Amino acid sequence: MPTKNGYVTVCGGTILDNLWVLTAAHCLYKLQSYTNLARIVLGANRASELGPDTQIRAIEEFIRHEHFEYETKKNDIALIRLNKPIEFNDYIQPGCLPPQSSNVSEMDDCHIVGWGVLQEEHYTLPSKTLKEARVEIINGKLCNDSNWYNGTIYDYNICAGYEQGGSDICQGDSGGPLMCKKERAALYYVFGVVSWGGICGKWHQNGVYTSVQHFEQWILNKINSSQDTTDDNKEETSEETTKSHNKDTESKLAKINDILSDENTEYKTNRRKSVLKIRAARGKFNNMETSSRKITTGTMQQENTHSGWLASHAPSQLVFQVKAYILLIACLVLMFLCL
Repeated sequence: MPTKNGYVTVCGGTILDNLWVLTAAHCLYKLQSYTNLARIVLGANRASELGPDTQIRAIEEFIRHEHFEYETKKNDIALIRLNKPIEFNDYIQPGCLPPQSSNVSEMDDCHIVGWGVLQEEHYTLPSKTLKEARVEIINGKLCNDSNWYNGTIYDYNICAGYEQGGSDICQGDSGGPLMCKKERAALYYVFGVVSWGGICGKWHQNGVYTSVQHFEQWILNKINSSQDTTDDNKEETSEETTKSHNKDTESKLAKINDILSDENTEYKTNRRKSVLKIRAARGKFNNMETSSRKITTGTMQQENTHSGWLASHAPSQLVFQVKAYILLIACLVLMFLCL
């Protein structure tokens, strides 16, 4: 989304290796015709003030799960291939995907990060500073209870947050990671991708995540096949495409602004309705295939934490910033063009 002031975030993501970023499929759903204008910003803490170690990449290719359903958020997972390799440094590193033997329900130290809005009821632009908050894993059966999400949570979903409300994901955090570890462990693992949720930070309205373990084999297969062959059915964009569409930039940016405006308005007023839509639409589908395998490793130190909020009803000063050495997250953004 173009402005004079730098970048505005649309979604988050996780670096898998020097060419690939993991995110949510719904992040790309309405922007698929305008990905030549999108940029991946790596190693940033403030979206409006990029530091000297920040790197910016264009999208070479993106791959949504073949069976992604926008209404139900079924199979809400996607991969982005960058136009050139990432140069890893102290601020930019790949995330760690969990071993098959790991069980997310046994993790007792989980965190979410993002540039999402901080107060849903009084909607503002996404946060200018990367925020982090601690959350708890919620039992899937409990989260699926009739007075909670009422049967819309499947085996490829993870519930995290707090039963009574509190720290939560919100608009603008989609695609970002759910990172967990055991209390005394050295590494965090990326167990989930932010997918959907009820009203930010409210009772029985916690965030819902796509399980990374469930889709690890899909991730591996897509990365390997993309590196080995060119698939004509994949949705692609490139720098060459960007140049050829320069003459259409203004009209496309206007359309993107409309898309984002519609998305934000709908999210502010109808998030509860969207949960009802997911419940209704998911009644049509059965559980899907399982898959998993370890992909890559990285390092992430534990942040000194306090009771901060990432989302709804949270003063920004209560949400602590992620320090440089924990910045393993790639953020999908739209480039601001100077007027």
